[in-house]
Amino acid sequence: MFMDIWGKKIWYEIYGAEYDGTLLYLHGGPGASCLDFVNQARALSEKMKVVIFDQLGVLRSEAIAEKESYSMGYQIEMIEEMRKLLGIEKWSILGHSYGGMLAVLYAHAYPKSIHKMILECPSLWFEDSAKATAEYLSAHINSLHNQEAAGLCEKIKLADYPDKAEVVWDLSALLGYVTDMELRFYLHGISFEEYHMCMDTSDITDEMWSKGERHLTKLLEKPPAPDGSLPQKARMTDNLLPVIPEIAAPMLLVNGKYDPACTKNQIEYIMNHAQNVRQAVFENSGHFPRIEEAKKYMDTIWNFLGYA
Repeated sequence: MFMDIWGKKIWYEIYGAEYDGTLLYLHGGPGASCLDFVNQARALSEKMKVVIFDQLGVLRSEAIAEKESYSMGYQIEMIEEMRKLLGIEKWSILGHSYGGMLAVLYAHAYPKSIHKMILECPSLWFEDSAKATAEYLSAHINSLHNQEAAGLCEKIKLADYPDKAEVVWDLSALLGYVTDMELRFYLHGISFEEYHMCMDTSDITDEMWSKGERHLTKLLEKPPAPDGSLPQKARMTDNLLPVIPEIAAPMLLVNGKYDPACTKNQIEYIMNHAQNVRQAVFENSGHFPRIEEAKKYMDTIWNFLGYA
């Protein structure tokens, strides 16, 4: 289905529409889409309403024009407008990876719009996540005997980036060298084939996938209102951890033990500074505990949201 938000077509689906309690899923990437959450949405909808969508400029949603202005602040406003158009008074939000950034900014901007917040393997400080990921990939990169790849890996681990956007492109380039697909997708409990089989990509074209690069590029541009509210001036390369203490909503941190993106630094900060937080560690997971340990994941989410 498509929803019109300010003249833009946003692809979305609703599962369990008969229920009042609602969970909104915010996908990662940026640009990864909600494809790999469909199975979880269906399962969760046995007890609640679940809303999933592709962010503007991603996959099935409308592409972002070359000269169009776009930012995280714009995304936050679109999420709030979606809530109003769907007639939902309050919802809980679940942000995965980069979606955790959106969840934190949304909770900060619209605290009265949410019940509870789930951060699933969040990356709230991209440079910190990139350095940890380079360390995670280091042995594999060295085994390739590629001097350029090894140099890039060391640069990410050690460099202080004046232009924070550069670390995003460097990490993307480093991942391009990785030949082990389990490592490439930060998997631990399942194979890449098992991960890929959880998604139905039969109707997805190469053109749809190609939208994601501009989505990312736009998010790395300077926002149009650098002196505005926090969501309006935030960039995806900012350290958003200091926002955590300002969020009053009950929070659940879900993290895979072997996930490099959700780092020890970030986990410790969240657990020590959030007002009302609990943690669920998935001992046999990397970046996708909802797929790698599906039953435990479902039970954990239901319990936190009060549907156990």
